[in-house]
Amino acid sequence: MEFDWATFAFQIVNVVILLAILRHFLFRPVAEVIARRQAETAATLAAARTAQDTAQAAIAKARAEAAETEKARHDVLLAAQTEAEAQRKTLLETAQAEAARILAEGRAALARQQGADQAHELTLARDLALRIARRALAAQPADLSGYAERLAAALTALTDPERRALLQGGNLRLLSPAPLSPEDLTLARAALAPFGITPDPATDPTLIAGLELHSDAGTVRDSLSHDLDQIAKAMRDDRTP
Repeated sequence: MEFDWATFAFQIVNVVILLAILRHFLFRPVAEVIARRQAETAATLAAARTAQDTAQAAIAKARAEAAETEKARHDVLLAAQTEAEAQRKTLLETAQAEAARILAEGRAALARQQGADQAHELTLARDLALRIARRALAAQPADLSGYAERLAAALTALTDPERRALLQGGNLRLLSPAPLSPEDLTLARAALAPFGITPDPATDPTLIAGLELHSDAGTVRDSLSHDLDQIAKAMRDDRTP
């Protein structure tokens, strides 16, 4: 058997040509696809890292804002508690002053009386004044929201004709002993909102504490002054033979 160098050379040339064709049409495109995919994967990983960093920054910011909100809420609650305590103290002082006034009036009335019953009547007047003040104070809410809720309850307790007459009577006013702050006015109006009214604010120092709803057709009272009057009337009626 003879080795055919010409055939061998021809086969070598064919292999070289085939490798060149494969390199041009297969290996290079595959390498380019692999390089492109690697670049895309690297870009995706970088974007993911950026998104993760952004998310972590957002979480940190949200936590900081939540902490600030919680602190603000705590400060508001603390301020509200302080204000409520101050209002209660003022209410107590006012009620004591009112009790002293009632006591003084009782003493003046007793001074006009003749006879041996003057000392007894003075004791009764002092006891009546103290009982009125204590009973009235015990029934008072701790803050303005309590008065607003009681006023809404009193309005609900009216009959439909009475309530319509009051609310449609014109010149509807929300009375308080002193001018209400914007927050307190908003709170009081919110309690009355179910009745579809937004009364104008007004002041009446004689109320001492509480709120009253007035119109040209009537009044709904929820004040310390009103409570004192009602308790005093009830006690006088109890003492009437």
